[in-house]
Amino acid sequence: MIGKPNAGNRADRALFLLTLSAFVLILLFPAASGDGVRSGLSLCYRAVLPSVFPSLILTDLLFSRSSAPIERTVGRLFSRAFRVSPRGAVAYIAGLLSGFPVGAITVARDVRQGLLSREEGEYLLAFVNNTGPAFLVGGIGLGLFGSVRIGWSLYLLQIPVSLSVGFLFRPAPSFSARISSPDEVPFADPVASTVRAAEISVRIAGFICFFSVLSSLLSLFLSPGLPLALVSSILEVGCGASLAAGLSFPFPAIPLVALAVCFSGCSVHFQTFSALDGAGMKTERYWKGKILSGVLAFSLSLPFCLTN
Repeated sequence: MIGKPNAGNRADRALFLLTLSAFVLILLFPAASGDGVRSGLSLCYRAVLPSVFPSLILTDLLFSRSSAPIERTVGRLFSRAFRVSPRGAVAYIAGLLSGFPVGAITVARDVRQGLLSREEGEYLLAFVNNTGPAFLVGGIGLGLFGSVRIGWSLYLLQIPVSLSVGFLFRPAPSFSARISSPDEVPFADPVASTVRAAEISVRIAGFICFFSVLSSLLSLFLSPGLPLALVSSILEVGCGASLAAGLSFPFPAIPLVALAVCFSGCSVHFQTFSALDGAGMKTERYWKGKILSGVLAFSLSLPFCLTN
């Protein structure tokens, strides 16, 4: 007797149908597919890589040294507030300075090395994988709105949003955090840091182009304006922010960009999952954290609209 298909089989079938549908659309509308690739490459060229690539190199150089000073200062406060190892502060700061997916990469690396437990890693993923100032200020604020102030406002907004998610999801008081004892290491190799930054940048560009193609294909069926900008924000933060910036300012442009930034988009989520190989971490809490981040960011950005 053949049983009913389980959830895994249904998910596989759904993914197969979506993939097949996307493939057929590419064959039927090659011009739209090509426009999506060009749009994604243009976004990478104009806004993403010029701001993210240098930041990735410098952040890698900074955090390749011993994290003992961070753990002994900020890490202690972080540990008490979020009931996690002081090492978690390193991932949070790295994510804030360099942006996605560096926060996730740092967590996954520490889990593999035994500096964080798997449970700690799953918890930290919910709020440490944020957008860096280089992309928000240079790429979105200045590049899309012509305003450094908007870029810094979006960057500062995600800090209370991410910390709120971390506080709401924090483990029970009985949770036992792992205490790491990092040794001092020599300064990082600039060549190795540049190579790692280049590899991450290529990965970022690839995902941006892929989801830009999906956004371009969806534009054939969705009304221009808010519907397309909202769906694109869910798919890819850069494309979504670019479309949202073309809407009426400040509402709904600013709240929609804030939602896109803090939810991060499926492109960033795919980048995050690619960094988790071998760490054995589940992503259920990560999804909940990013969805909540998007909702909070949208709500908290509304007062900005009243002052402009």
